Amino acid sequence: MRCYTVKKASGPVPLIGDVEGTVWQQAEVVGVDNWPWYKSGDKQATEARVLWDDDAVYVQFHCQDKHIYAGQTELNDNVYKDSCVEFFANSSPDEGQEYFNFEANCCGTFHVGFGSGRHGRRLIDADVAKGIEVVTSVPGPTKDESPDDDGWWLAAKLPLRTLSEFTARPVCPHAGDRWRANFYRIGGKTDVQHACWSRIDLPTADYHSPDFFGELLFA
Repeated sequence: MRCYTVKKASGPVPLIGDVEGTVWQQAEVVGVDNWPWYKSGDKQATEARVLWDDDAVYVQFHCQDKHIYAGQTELNDNVYKDSCVEFFANSSPDEGQEYFNFEANCCGTFHVGFGSGRHGRRLIDADVAKGIEVVTSVPGPTKDESPDDDGWWLAAKLPLRTLSEFTARPVCPHAGDRWRANFYRIGGKTDVQHACWSRIDLPTADYHSPDFFGELLFA
């Protein structure tokens, strides 16, 4: 099982793409570097970083992308159809397999659900979703592919209060806590990719596979 150490931020965490000279340089790098269902096209690199503090969990993604695309614009739209990054996490693995999924396209439109599998997931409502902050390098609300495309970044703040309200369970990590999680990348229209951090050994693409989640260790 892959394991990632989530370090506690030493100061305020900015929602930016810079790493060097910022608190983001404390974070270890997550390589979203498994392509279980690869058929063709470029295997474009994706890196993520995660930090936490007493208020939130923060994620930052950097994506190589020659075909940046986004067409979904509303909360809980099907952002997986766009150039998209995803973070799935079970904050209470000893209590069952329910997990939240945070999915966001390159323009910052996001989708958040909660449940134990692909079907019957409860989606976040607009009032609760206001607590989540997402910043990206791609102006929105939509993006067409361009010959100049080479990559994008996204940073998000997931407040613990918001996650607790949405999941109806306490989400309050402490040093030594362990979550189960996975990180994903989808390439949009041209290079679909379906990359993941913790490899999923299934014949067809299915990110809603908690049995294959890796582990996050909070430090």
